[in-house]
Amino acid sequence: MPPFCLNMKEYIVVQLTSMSHDGRAVGRIENLPALNLSNQDLLCQNAQYAGMVVFVENAIIGQTVRAELIEIKKNFLSAKCVEILEQSPFAASGICPHQTKCGGCAWQNIVYERQVLEKENAIKNALKRLGKVQNFEKCFYGLLSPLSHPTAAVRQNETIFYRNKMEFAFAMQNGKLALGLRRKNSHELVEVTDCKLQDPHAMKILALLRSVLQDFQYDFYRYAVLRFFQHAWTVELITYPFSKQHRKEEEQSILACYEALKDEIAGFVHSERKSKTDVAYGERIVQEFGKTMLYEKLTISGREIQFKLGNSAFFQVNSAMAEILYQVVCDFASAVLPEKNAHIWDFYCGIGSIGLSLANLCIENKKNFSLEYVKEFSADTPGYSYKKPFSLGVEVVEKAIQLAEENAQLNQCAFAKFICSASKNLQKFFKQYSLPNLLILDPPRSGIEDEAVSAILQYQPQFLILVSCNPTTLARDLAKLTQKYSIKAIQGVDLFPHTPHVETVVLATRQ
Repeated sequence: MPPFCLNMKEYIVVQLTSMSHDGRAVGRIENLPALNLSNQDLLCQNAQYAGMVVFVENAIIGQTVRAELIEIKKNFLSAKCVEILEQSPFAASGICPHQTKCGGCAWQNIVYERQVLEKENAIKNALKRLGKVQNFEKCFYGLLSPLSHPTAAVRQNETIFYRNKMEFAFAMQNGKLALGLRRKNSHELVEVTDCKLQDPHAMKILALLRSVLQDFQYDFYRYAVLRFFQHAWTVELITYPFSKQHRKEEEQSILACYEALKDEIAGFVHSERKSKTDVAYGERIVQEFGKTMLYEKLTISGREIQFKLGNSAFFQVNSAMAEILYQVVCDFASAVLPEKNAHIWDFYCGIGSIGLSLANLCIENKKNFSLEYVKEFSADTPGYSYKKPFSLGVEVVEKAIQLAEENAQLNQCAFAKFICSASKNLQKFFKQYSLPNLLILDPPRSGIEDEAVSAILQYQPQFLILVSCNPTTLARDLAKLTQKYSIKAIQGVDLFPHTPHVETVVLATRQ
């Protein structure tokens, strides 16, 4: 049956039994005499689609709902809930007054303990079904969440005010400039005034910006990015380049925003973005005021690590749980590597956060250099190289590499080397430096590039650690890598409460 959209409304009744990775509820359509439906049309339509899986928007696991069909595909249906016939035992009241409008926290109406279970199921379903991980139950250690954090303050706050960075969008709506978060699957903005994702001070900053820009009428502003680290705030306003026609008004409005915010924040950045793509990333800094450099501290294996963060550098949005995530990576690495006797590569390294967190495992002196781990090389492997770095980080964003180098100095890791390059060029590094003990890959949601996967399968470093924010693309990559690697450990970490997103860490060893 080819996919098509319906020209007339059709409704079905479905009991929802799970949640999907994109936040929709999932059920299988059956004839439901147990519901004692009086509407025979509904019963007939259920019979027509009996046995098919349906994904339902605006619904949660445990509910029985009447849903309007949106799209019919060969193997499944898409629908949206129009009426709750039976409420879920896992229903929660929600944490935010904007929950029915804003697309930011799709799972806030599910009790958090059930969110944890659903994220575990998401990892399990993806890695077993798509990734073909045979020994999943033996390897999987569940999901670490804010409720399991060792710091009492984190447990007390649990699942709110956890984000250190928020991206708010601007748009002209009803003749005025609006500032807020987008509705789900829409470009329309919800002007949030009580968002529970970031420290409440963020709402005061937004209110001040709205006040200053309430009469601004030009298509100039694009995003307001709020960052909050170590009790210091920065605001980055991302705009289109100044226009010839309204440059004076645009310049004055930027200065007015800074004047309104300067007593509330540490630093202010104005950057511009020419590209039309809908990404909150400034291509060029126009001007800066105050202290725009932020810092974060994490404690990994009893060692305090400090990170210098730029206005556009990637860092995990939940600092408390990032500490847990990096500790998992460190624990996995420590389980298979000799202390102070390893070469570690960190690809998609960003500002160097993972690689520098493992510094205690790296070789500190060339006299301790060992090549025992490079036995059984393939015939294509180049000769051994004694010039390879003890800790190597590779990242395609040049600004991030500059910060990574500064962070290496900040944490007295002189043996760490950072190179600006696409991770798909991994083969080049194998040829230049031979093999590391451990290769760490922390790709974006799209997963590891095919070129990098092919290089890994060809050269086969002894150990891999994969860090992923997308179980589906992680499963796709593992399905390829398990040709040559065995999965030894899998750990989920919840950095994103009230959303369907989850981080997964996987340890693999060469077969």
